[in-house]
Amino acid sequence: MMIRKTAKTGPATRSLTEREAAALTVRIRKAVDNVWALLLEAQEREAWKALRYATWEAYVKAEFAMSRRNSYRLLDLGRVVREIEDFVPHAAQITQRDAAAIKDDLPAVKAEIVARVDKGAEPAKAATDVIAEKRAAKDKAKAEHERQRDKSRAALPNAVKQHVTARDAAVAKAKADGSNVETVDRVAELEELVRGLEADNASLKAANAKFADMWVQYQQGGFEVVIAGKDEEIRTLNARLIQESEDKAGWMKRAKGWQKRATDLGWSGDVVIPLDPRSSDDEVISLG
Repeated sequence: MMIRKTAKTGPATRSLTEREAAALTVRIRKAVDNVWALLLEAQEREAWKALRYATWEAYVKAEFAMSRRNSYRLLDLGRVVREIEDFVPHAAQITQRDAAAIKDDLPAVKAEIVARVDKGAEPAKAATDVIAEKRAAKDKAKAEHERQRDKSRAALPNAVKQHVTARDAAVAKAKADGSNVETVDRVAELEELVRGLEADNASLKAANAKFADMWVQYQQGGFEVVIAGKDEEIRTLNARLIQESEDKAGWMKRAKGWQKRATDLGWSGDVVIPLDPRSSDDEVISLG
């Protein structure tokens, strides 16, 4: 879908009356080009509230048979074109894909376009080049994200892999059947989010387990109790170290005593290995 900016627009501030909202809604239905501009006005001036719809989603679905996702894509496109036209009066054509690539980084995009125009670049070309570069960078980041996702999936337990496979199959089937893919995608997105939150929760639990005792002590008496508890742990470890050192010294002393007694009785640390049973010339190997 190619949309060309035709008239300079700006963000609306005043909410629409019911009559104004109804008239704008009719214009949107009849619009062939620049639907994004009219839809953006309807959203910013709360046409859906003036016509007594509970939500924006309910408004676009009832009035234009438009999904929430498609409406927000057009709104993103409208905001991008409006922001860029403030700096580049003759902006090039912008697609929804372009808008998706730069909508979250508009200040940097505008600054880069202005910088290139200040250096002598033609405004439309400057806008086209910057947007293309941002889109390429986003596509590259998306490809890396998908690679990491596939790598993570490969390490999942079999039960989880089966669930992911079933979900992907359901999404593919919905797309093939023309079903409400947006709902299926949204469910899949939320499931992915839940799995990420569960992983984060497990990490936090593991980290918190290290400080569980300290937290209990803090609740009992603040930092003073925590410090006193740590001092007690240090004292206990020092006492254990001293006791184990004394035990080892005692064991060594007793071992030497037994060695001296054995020597006094005529035992030695030498081992005699007979080389020939008929010979008395035995080899003596000292172990001392």
